[in-house]
Amino acid sequence: EEKKKEKETVNRHQNDLQYEPSFIEDRLKLYEALKKEHDTLLAYRVANQSKPVKIILTDGKIAEGQSWKTTPYQLAVGMSQALASNAVIAKVNGELWDLDRPLEGDCTLELLTFDNEEAKAVYWHSSAHILGEAMEGYFGGCLCYGPPIENGFYYDMYMEDRGVSSTEFPLLENRCKNIIKEKQAFERLEVKKEILLDMFKYNKFKCRILNEKVNTPTTTIYRCGPLIDLCRGPHVRHTGKIKAP
Repeated sequence: EEKKKEKETVNRHQNDLQYEPSFIEDRLKLYEALKKEHDTLLAYRVANQSKPVKIILTDGKIAEGQSWKTTPYQLAVGMSQALASNAVIAKVNGELWDLDRPLEGDCTLELLTFDNEEAKAVYWHSSAHILGEAMEGYFGGCLCYGPPIENGFYYDMYMEDRGVSSTEFPLLENRCKNIIKEKQAFERLEVKKEILLDMFKYNKFKCRILNEKVNTPTTTIYRCGPLIDLCRGPHVRHTGKIKAP
């Protein structure tokens, strides 16, 4: 049922494209193959490598979990539903960490809400991905850079032979609202650099980032809906978390 809903979301966005670039479908096919490999590996780790772990919370209390299974969000729900709802992102051993990403061993855990500066940056970063999805779906150009900034975010796009009219802003805003309504999950994958160079071969800006900024054999991508983007993350749990704070 979830897979069917996800496919309907992707199809709806593709049907709404002005320019229906083929790279969206090609990128999704490659992503889905990679996601299948990731899920198989995670299932193996859960079955064969999972062990009890201790999680030190900010108040000094110790929670128990299972490596490769327990997530920060599950722990937050165990503390209070309000905390789970308000948490923007987790911090594990001092590193920002997706709320739905399984813990890998003993750790310290903080749950950050919007009043935290690091959480704000994550929130704006996820907002930029929503804008990027709306822009890519509407204009069909090549996304360039979409970082959070001090009090917000932006995403720029290369479009060879057209500009953007102010009359199109409401259309983009409506697309963003629909993306938020759909509560698209942010999914994280770690992928080999050479595979990503193939995935983003249509986009010279993403390839430049890979060639000039990525000095490791692998790096991460994030998906929400039909958008798959080269990104270190982390992100909010799903697009429905984005609203006027």
